[in-house]
Amino acid sequence: MFRSATFRACAALALLAVAAVSQAAGFDCRRARTQVEKTICADAELSRLDSEMNELYKQIRAETRGVDGDTGRQVDPIAAENARWLAGRNECRDPACIRDAYQQRIAQMRRDWAQALPPEPAAAAKPKNDYRFDRHGDFKVFIADLRKAVAADDRAAVAKMTAQPFADFSRGSSCLPGNDPCDAQQRKQSASARNEAEAVAKYDRIVTAAVRAALKANRVRGYSRKLDSGEDENGEVQAPGVIEPGEYLLENDDIHSQRVFKRVDGVYKLQRIPFYS
Repeated sequence: MFRSATFRACAALALLAVAAVSQAAGFDCRRARTQVEKTICADAELSRLDSEMNELYKQIRAETRGVDGDTGRQVDPIAAENARWLAGRNECRDPACIRDAYQQRIAQMRRDWAQALPPEPAAAAKPKNDYRFDRHGDFKVFIADLRKAVAADDRAAVAKMTAQPFADFSRGSSCLPGNDPCDAQQRKQSASARNEAEAVAKYDRIVTAAVRAALKANRVRGYSRKLDSGEDENGEVQAPGVIEPGEYLLENDDIHSQRVFKRVDGVYKLQRIPFYS
């Protein structure tokens, strides 16, 4: 009797877990068929973006769907527009492409259909953060301020602590003007930013969930001759590491989620995503 009750309890918990996952996105993940849909359901951030876009879609459609007074024809402009967008989204082959598609679509919907959306509630005032920019020549002060800004999602402050330009070498070329040319897909995925405004616009690529976790865990180390010099047992350099003396590395198991901090004009900055050959 006890074993039977335990089994039923475990089964009920499993069903609840499946139900929770299936409702995370804006569609039922139990009915996911395409690779893009399966990718969305397996990724918490993509599921959240899909749910956010779906909610906007329902709000806009409720206000704009109806009958044309002159012709008597049914009109549903947002449905036709979204069908075209979905066709483009379904061409994506990786999570980064899907994420970019959602972020751009959500921004477009908020911009183009603002009159059909209810006013957003006033944002709660963020706590004031007194950053010590004048003391960022001291790495300990800089990294403490950066952690505080990231934890507060203070994107403007993080952009101010980011080098201009910020270079993303994770795919080889930085995709910055004057560097090796990048194709359209590389430019779409690149986190390189020429100025603070671009750093804010690309914030979610520069400060990913993995970067936030590593900062919170303080997974930061300085230059190590043993790890970074690339010297063999004879003292000859074979393959230099990703940082040089005076630089610091935010470590991550995924090399694309590592970040380098470097002194720029006397103060430390989030300077680049390193290149691995």
